[in-house]
Amino acid sequence: MSGVNLRYVASSGRSYNLKDRTLRARSKTNFHKWEWGVNSVSLQYGNRVSAFTRPAAVYEAELSLFGTSESKLKQLEALHNDFELDVRNMTPGRLYWNDYYINCYATKSSTEPDDSNVIVNNTVSFYCPHPFWIKEDKIVLSASEVSGGGFLDFEYDFPYDFTAPVMGERNVASDFPFASEFRMVIYGAAVNPRITVNGYPYVLYTTIAQGSYAVIDSKTKTVIMYGSGGVKTNIFDYRNKSDSIFEKIPPGNLNIAWDASFGVDLTIFRERSEPGFEEV
Repeated sequence: MSGVNLRYVASSGRSYNLKDRTLRARSKTNFHKWEWGVNSVSLQYGNRVSAFTRPAAVYEAELSLFGTSESKLKQLEALHNDFELDVRNMTPGRLYWNDYYINCYATKSSTEPDDSNVIVNNTVSFYCPHPFWIKEDKIVLSASEVSGGGFLDFEYDFPYDFTAPVMGERNVASDFPFASEFRMVIYGAAVNPRITVNGYPYVLYTTIAQGSYAVIDSKTKTVIMYGSGGVKTNIFDYRNKSDSIFEKIPPGNLNIAWDASFGVDLTIFRERSEPGFEEV
């Protein structure tokens, strides 16, 4: 794990560097293990697969603590309190491997000194309900980005008039091979905001006032408006009903178009069975 930024961030916000000189995950800790379950029916020869499933992931991590007796005791106490707080509040912490993270709970712990009594080893089981590592790619589309003219020319008709000029356009290079969940934040002022990704429309038929913003979350299947005074409004019924507003972001390169009179933050959640190998 040389060169890897490995840390645990508790729901309290406290962060623990697991590659520190006083707290270190041992090399036998394996965060690059995964397994799909298989639903299948036995045939005369072999099986017929009907689905693949994924149970929660569990990682066994051996953490070694170094330092004075007092500092090790203080570190253990802090870890224990944060592990317990996550579980009791049912609010997960996060394990980070460089830019990837996975939500987790520490559900089992065993602590004992090594034979020399110099090092204390804390073996922890991290239970991860959603068994995928996530890297967030954030694309900021500002209200001032204006490209050359042009119109969206669809091969089939929509029941609405989408013939306004495309004022903003962004091409995003990506070699990620899977469709991804996303969170889209649309900032007012905007009237009937429309964003397309590789030609697919994400549309709201409502007005977002200056100082307000709307959040489309494909993971939670929600569309919420946040007013400048802190008022929170469910605007799910104002989505375009002809095309799912929660359609995942496609794999590969992206072409994004929007009316650049308003700004958009698009966060794409890139999910993998294991964190990337870039620094292994």
